[in-house]
This record gives sequence, C-alpha cells and structure tokens, in this order.
Amino acid sequence: MKKLILLGLFLITASISAQESLNQYKYIIVPKKFDFLKEPNQYRVNTFTKYLFEKNGFTAVYDDSQPQDLRVNPCLGLKANVVDESNLFTTKMFITLENCQGVTVFTSAEGRSKIKDYEKAYHDAIEEAFVSIGALNYYHAPAENNMALMPAASASTSPMATKVSETSVATPVEDASQSAESMANSASSQVEVATASTVDQYKDVLYAQPTSNGYQLVDSSPKVVFKLTKTTQPNYFLIQGGNGFVYKKDGQWIAEYYEGETLKQEVLNIKF
Repeated sequence: MKKLILLGLFLITASISAQESLNQYKYIIVPKKFDFLKEPNQYRVNTFTKYLFEKNGFTAVYDDSQPQDLRVNPCLGLKANVVDESNLFTTKMFITLENCQGVTVFTSAEGRSKIKDYEKAYHDAIEEAFVSIGALNYYHAPAENNMALMPAASASTSPMATKVSETSVATPVEDASQSAESMANSASSQVEVATASTVDQYKDVLYAQPTSNGYQLVDSSPKVVFKLTKTTQPNYFLIQGGNGFVYKKDGQWIAEYYEGETLKQEVLNIKF
C-alpha cells in the first residue's frame, strides 16, 4: 500500500512538472511528414495530430507556415513527433515534444489499437496517447522573458547582436524606444498579412445533407462540394476522396486539405 501511495504521488508530481514546463511554450510545431510515414500526411496522421493538439488547447502550426514571432524566436515552440512502435498484432504509438535545442521535454503515454485498417488504427492509437496530453490541462503562461528560452550561444556569438550592442551605446533612449515600437508594428502587420493569406472564406452557404456515413455539402446550384465521413469526434469529419478534413473551431467550420502540393484552409458556412 505504501508503495502504491508513493507511486501515485510520483505520478502526480510528474504530471504537474510536465504541465509547468509545457505552459511556457506558445506553439506546437507539427511537421508535414512523420518519420514512419512514406509521404506527407499519409493516412491523415499529421492533420489529425494537429487537430488533437488544438482540441486540447494548444496553438498548433505546420512547420512550413510558422507565424512571425516563432520564426524570430524558434524557442517559443515545441516540435511534435509521433513515434510508431507497432508490431504485427498491435498498433502502438506515442507523442514526443522537442524544444529548439533538440531536447525531448515531454513523452506521452503509449496509445494502442487492434484495428486492422491502417488509417483507423493510427488515429485510434494517437487519440489514446493524447489522453495523457489532455490530462495536463495546458494553458499558455509565457515566461517573464521569452528570449531566455533561446540558446545562450546565439545571443553572445551573433554578429548582429554585437552590432546592436555597439549601436545602443551611441543611440539615445528615445530613438531606441521608437525603433522598438516601429519593429513591433512591422512584425504585427506581417503576421496579419500571413494569416489572411492562408485562410480563405467560402462565401456560399453549404447545406449539409445526411448520408449513410456522414454528410454531403451542397451549394445552391445544387452541386456537391464536399462529401464528409463521420469519425469518433462529433465535430471532426474526413473529406472523402481528398487528403483533408473538416472540423469546428471557435464556432466556425474549417476545411483543411491538400490541393496538389499546397495545403489549403477554408472557413465554411455550413447549414445543418
């Protein structure tokens, strides 16, 4: 009994410690292709992983579409990886989170599935692994100085850092504050432009017509725009015949899918 109590205390402490260490990070970076897959977003594993992070309160971004502040300071984010340790009879997967210095700061519990279909088995196992991530109750609590997360060498050895240091000696405080404000405004405008260019608004109303395994979305023509397949998640649908999915976030229906090599994102106006 004493051993069980000690084990329970250890697990609680480990969970609290993991939560505190993850809360300081603003982003989760999801790659377009995990190492165990042969092609980008095969079996929709990458899009499903990104969706589950967002469902659990994280801000998840793809590695090729990072916001401005993350590009400036890569240490604001953690790189997600799905590790496959499946055998002939059971699909086994877990998730790791790695910081900008290549150090693994979190490893999830292992998710398992006995389903024979690859896509369903991967999704089932990953969703089970996410139970341990959801238990962290993540919320972003930025460190007092986010730049402290950056590797120390980059600040001391960078020629640009040296140049800024030398310039600041000869520059009045007022000019420095104006420069900082100008840089902040510039970065803000760049973020807004980048965000607007990646999300399209589908203006026409799409009417959801029930099918045997989901819905078909038709416009006023009537033309079938999307055919959706239900999943275990009530607000998450797979797009039939396409490499993507439709999900609900912040009261909006969003479609993410590949058009050739380009990942598209659209806000849909769906009437059920």
